[in-house]
Amino acid sequence: HYDPTFPNSISPTNGTGNSTFLSRYYGGTLPACRDPNYTPQSGVPAGACGWTNSIQFNGDDQDTHFDALQITMAKQLTHGLSATINYAWQRAYNWASSYATWDRTAVKGRDTSLREQQLVGYGTYELPFGKSRMVGGNVSTWVDEIIGHWQLSPILNYSSGLPFTLTYSGCSSSVPTSSAPCYPNGRGSSLPLRLGSYNPTTHNRFFYQGATVPLTTQPFSNFSAAPLDTIGNAGRNNVFGPHFFNMDLAVQKNFPIRENLLAQFRMDAYNVFNHINAGLLSTGCGPDTCGTIDQGAQFISQGPGIGGYTNPRQLQLSVRFQF
Repeated sequence: HYDPTFPNSISPTNGTGNSTFLSRYYGGTLPACRDPNYTPQSGVPAGACGWTNSIQFNGDDQDTHFDALQITMAKQLTHGLSATINYAWQRAYNWASSYATWDRTAVKGRDTSLREQQLVGYGTYELPFGKSRMVGGNVSTWVDEIIGHWQLSPILNYSSGLPFTLTYSGCSSSVPTSSAPCYPNGRGSSLPLRLGSYNPTTHNRFFYQGATVPLTTQPFSNFSAAPLDTIGNAGRNNVFGPHFFNMDLAVQKNFPIRENLLAQFRMDAYNVFNHINAGLLSTGCGPDTCGTIDQGAQFISQGPGIGGYTNPRQLQLSVRFQF
């Protein structure tokens, strides 16, 4: 509690700001501060016990906890078809460094860079064309050189979205947002998410509809503003962004020239369906925070292909001689 008549009381604007003064020890709580011979260094305000240099805490307690369950299925089928499918269910939790020395529980959340569900499939398929095949089994040699022995090798990746943190306008009325996290009260999983189509005029995509009035004025859905001096219970990285999809495809064919000489033609198509994956929201983005709950409609305006770099379909052709 800060009372200007008591110079040793804690100021709410400096209660957690320890980059300049050792504000945690306002009020002379350290034995050295209570020593009558103690003289603060130049620049330290009245009632503060510390020094003007910044302080840094190096700890070994901000690790990442990772658990995963993986299932792999591989099958070799007839007619030159083989496939492997891998599914991963994974969870990773870590702690944001900015507030962990005060309250580790408040900044615990899902790892920002981990997609919690991922399906990866790949395989090979030799097309049934050419001599001794299902189609064109009796063609001539020169026709077989054209239509026979083509092989497809697809790679598919389908993953869930990356997590981000909800916040709300007016956080500074409850906690000093420069140093303490600020979450709304509510469940992030109840927020209705819907990824809209790309708008070529505004160059963004709709993602969710937030409240049109500040959360400090009235609740929205099941969300409400956190009371004074509370961080909020929605938590860090509690909402997930758009999913990720990509498929690459390789097409290759071998051309026997002589007994010891072989030519191989190969075409690699990266992002063969030319699918542009959306990133996270750009409004208020920090290391984790990217979603505001009470500023109306929220749009995705950054990420691959949307306001940032793109990953369109790319084709690569190559010829290799083997001898």
